[in-house]
Amino acid sequence: MKDTIKKTILMVAKYIGLFHLAKLSYRNRIRILCYHGFSLKNEEKFVPGLFIKPDIFDERMRFLKDKGYNVISLEEAFQATKSGNIEDNSVVITIDDGFYSTYALGLPVLKKYGFASTLYLTSYYFDKDCPIFTLGVNYMFWNSELDEFDLSQLGIEGLGTVKAGTEECEKARLKITATGQAYERNEDRVNLLTKLGKATEQDFDVLNKSRILNLINQAELKECVEGKMDIEIHTHRHTFPTDPILAAKEIEKNKQQINPLLEKPMSHFCYPSGVWSKEHWHILDELGIKTSTTCDNGLITPETPYHAWSRFLDSARISQIEYESELSGFTEFLRKLRGK
Repeated sequence: MKDTIKKTILMVAKYIGLFHLAKLSYRNRIRILCYHGFSLKNEEKFVPGLFIKPDIFDERMRFLKDKGYNVISLEEAFQATKSGNIEDNSVVITIDDGFYSTYALGLPVLKKYGFASTLYLTSYYFDKDCPIFTLGVNYMFWNSELDEFDLSQLGIEGLGTVKAGTEECEKARLKITATGQAYERNEDRVNLLTKLGKATEQDFDVLNKSRILNLINQAELKECVEGKMDIEIHTHRHTFPTDPILAAKEIEKNKQQINPLLEKPMSHFCYPSGVWSKEHWHILDELGIKTSTTCDNGLITPETPYHAWSRFLDSARISQIEYESELSGFTEFLRKLRGK
């Protein structure tokens, strides 16, 4: 009900011209769009806040083209804020993580419209022929049609038969996740996922071959770069510890693995999961990071701190009218009105 009322208000605001006025008022601010993955199968139902259907993504990009938005690269946005010369209605397109679907579904749409983009690539699962472990565990439980699971075959102490959708099942899922994350070898995580696949009747080989939860490989990375997609920093293991030494190691490992594959070294950063703190800023400065993006909503001006660049997270949860409202600046106006 609340969502319906919100959309109705936005539709009325658009109809009476408030979107147009907002676009004029906020024309000299940069909008940064954030995407994660594109649905090859049913990922937008699995994690609606991260994945989006490719036809909806195409509709979003077509809107940018038709409405005259100025799509620029992240580096161009950085230079524009430094000079204070921001072209009207500038938009930056960013994609996090490096899912295979970015290459298979997202890249063709971006090339269709001739748009530059940025891929923040996490490196641990890059070029590995396997799903991201935590997502694999979650997906197998979510996608299974079984009423109960015999988890005794996993070889984890304390796990037995649990009913789907119960508190015991959730505790078991968390224990499986923690056990796998504690393994030093990725092969052991793959073996655990294979066993879990049997327990949930979710064939690991089928999941792996679908690549819905896998990242891109080196050949696909090369094609992404050739398609006007800049590759930037997203840490090695998709984590950014508060400890400055550990945080720096995450970025350095990311650079060490990815930079040799690029003509242009990475120099922009995205906080994993959007979690950030000013305590990190001196580390980022020392590492020569130009900008750092969050998952907080907002528009970018020359006064915006370089390590706190806001983005609008677009996904299956976002309706077209909400997307248009954010791009126009009307949603930003409402946030300012509420003191946010």
